Amino acid sequence: MPESWSIHNPGNAAARGELSAAVLEHAAQPIAQGQPLLDVGCGTGWLLELLTGAGAAPSALHGVEPDRARVNAARTRAPGATIEVGDATRLAYRDAAFGLVALIVVLSSLPRGDVARALAEARRVLSPGGVVLIYEPRLPNPLNRATHLVRKRHLDQAGLLPRTERSLTLLPPIGRSLGALTPRLHPLLSRVPLLRGHRLVTYREPAG
Repeated sequence: MPESWSIHNPGNAAARGELSAAVLEHAAQPIAQGQPLLDVGCGTGWLLELLTGAGAAPSALHGVEPDRARVNAARTRAPGATIEVGDATRLAYRDAAFGLVALIVVLSSLPRGDVARALAEARRVLSPGGVVLIYEPRLPNPLNRATHLVRKRHLDQAGLLPRTERSLTLLPPIGRSLGALTPRLHPLLSRVPLLRGHRLVTYREPAG
């Protein structure tokens, strides 16, 4: 992993902390109710580990990830969770199975034509009253051609209405450059809306 992306970088760790706190705000209720939770594109399992630490039963946690090596790492990191090699556009779960479905920097890495399919699958497996959480950059990154910007029209077309959106996360190049000043400056700078590089989208499926 390039050093600039390492969680050992204080700026990256601070950004992860902000995102973790925001996710847990929405995960608290389904965790308390013992509902199954799904992390689509779970990577090496950091979010599943976070949910376990917040009180989720490992048996309620599920992860899908296309890379087998990451699946194996996630299984080690979140023992007891069900983590499988899978595709965000073809989730192998029944309808209305999950109280929370998280897609954390997943949609922007999919081919553009797959974004709608992934969102449709997320809604299909979401239980009535359940929540979809989507975390994505809110600004284009011309230096990373492997990703694209997920725009509001993609969310509108998927029927994620009504929804709430909040900007989040200090722009990574700034956050990573703070070094020893991170504890002092990161909380201050991340309060400035223009300096936030991502957004957290929340959609709740109607209860009935």
